[in-house]
Amino acid sequence: MPPPDMRGLDSVFFAIHILGGHIGLPILVATFLFSKTAKRHPTVINFCVTWILYSIIYCLLIYGGGNLLDDPPYELCLAQAAMNYAAPPMAVIAGLEVVIQIWSTFWEPWKEAQLARIPGWLKMVAIISPPYLTFIAFAISGAYVGHQNPHWVQVKTGLYCGLMYGRFQMFAVPIFCSIFLVLIIMLEVATALRYYRGRQIIKKEFPLADAKKPSLSPLCRAALFLVYASLTLGVCIMDLQQNQSVFAYMVQAALPLAAFLIFGLQKDVALAWFYWNRKPRWDPEEKVRTSSESRGSRTLSIVSGMTIEFTTAIATYPSSMV
Repeated sequence: MPPPDMRGLDSVFFAIHILGGHIGLPILVATFLFSKTAKRHPTVINFCVTWILYSIIYCLLIYGGGNLLDDPPYELCLAQAAMNYAAPPMAVIAGLEVVIQIWSTFWEPWKEAQLARIPGWLKMVAIISPPYLTFIAFAISGAYVGHQNPHWVQVKTGLYCGLMYGRFQMFAVPIFCSIFLVLIIMLEVATALRYYRGRQIIKKEFPLADAKKPSLSPLCRAALFLVYASLTLGVCIMDLQQNQSVFAYMVQAALPLAAFLIFGLQKDVALAWFYWNRKPRWDPEEKVRTSSESRGSRTLSIVSGMTIEFTTAIATYPSSMV
């Protein structure tokens, strides 16, 4: 079944891509990198970067105006077609890394101590590289298939270039993405169950403890991320069934915008945007101050500093991971 002609919806399709992948996510990444209070783990930043690249790839033809959409050069069309099929697997692997990082916050301390022995640069390479290695592998495969079958490389749906025929575009990418999206959903559910069981154990072992109710903000973000993964899985299944509906293509276009909304609509991010030049109530990097006036003041200073640093670590990573 041929894909639908979406030329009448080109303005909507590209506007969604630009809002999410060209405006929203770059601002969000810059916030994570330069803000002192809205820090995020590298897996989250890398996840946002992959969706920026995803959006840029799908918008390549509009950078040259309407002429490219009507009759793009073969070399450019082949390059976009290859990268189009490499971008979704790249983003899925980046999403899996985010979920694995969330899961790792429940590991026992001795396991984290073992990971601490690994050099920092090596851990950073291991975190950042998998999505892009996946992208390179699929892009090379797509370019090879397109080069061997030039008549397959066409403007798909009237919006971007793709491989119109062949098993590669029909099965390889949707099956790969579906497998890892199922794994992401399973890890999300397992993390929620482990979190719930942990709270139940605390209530049982320490019945007199004044346990605060968990914040709804991270739970809502986790739920949204689960819905996000489920929608993406649904699109992959529709691809496998060759259900070429306009809705599926619009969902694909909205994925970068959805990523921006999930990670951008958070209190610390909003505060960083609206109060960028205002000094925060506390500085996460501020050292513990000691006073020589009295022993009591020194003790108060150390305890306060430790409390701030401990609270910062929790607020920066586990609760803001998703």
